[in-house]
Amino acid sequence: MRTVAEVYGSDFAEAEEFDEALGRSHDPCGPEMLFDLVAELGLPPGSMALDVGARQAHYSIELARRFAFTVHGVEPVRCHLDDAAVAIAAAEPDVASRVRIDEGVAEQLAEPDDSVDLIWCRDVLVHVLDLEAVFREFRRVLRPGGHAVIFQMMATDWLTPAEADRLWPPVGVHASSADPARFDAAIAAGGLVIDRCIELQGSWRERSEEDGQGRTSEQLLWSSRLLRNRTMYEERFGRAAYEATLSNCLWGVYQMIGKLNPRVYVLSR
Repeated sequence: MRTVAEVYGSDFAEAEEFDEALGRSHDPCGPEMLFDLVAELGLPPGSMALDVGARQAHYSIELARRFAFTVHGVEPVRCHLDDAAVAIAAAEPDVASRVRIDEGVAEQLAEPDDSVDLIWCRDVLVHVLDLEAVFREFRRVLRPGGHAVIFQMMATDWLTPAEADRLWPPVGVHASSADPARFDAAIAAGGLVIDRCIELQGSWRERSEEDGQGRTSEQLLWSSRLLRNRTMYEERFGRAAYEATLSNCLWGVYQMIGKLNPRVYVLSR
């Protein structure tokens, strides 16, 4: 335990200089890095890409647009499938003709063996319990030498068990699937190789703040309002909506303070 003199004395002698250093950007990367990683793979136009957990088809469309891939997306949520159909119809005709989204899950893919050049899977596998089954399927459908680019949220040691118990259930996350050791073991069990593992920490969130979007600042503000006025929000919107909204807000804040650490994996068969 430091003394008061130590805390407010010499340790703070250069506080202004420290503040100035913290005020300078560390050039954080943003979500665009995922497309940069795909570009580095050097896949030719016409390559087959599989978007696992395609949601509203945003990334499927972008992969087709940027790289001239043929993209098949799989998505289990009905409203996302409906939105994806609208988004594809609104895309440029040459792009739309190369994108298809169907109902499906990561654990049981419809693709034939050895048919896919690239798997894209962003922020999805935290919702899947049987990771080994997923990675076995990934290996089955990938061609020899094929790759998977995966974004996955991970818990850190700073996330306490009590915090995890509050955070995960309202947003349908399996705690074991956000465990880095468990995730890496499942990749190996599925027969895939980790070519790269990039720990992002709070970099994407820093980038968003520095670009003026302020998403995490907003989530921090909302978290305070939610915590101070729980009864009011629960009475108006229901307990499930309240808890899910609070978890979503903390999802961003926790990345900034080290309780969550997103990773990007590049895997190969």
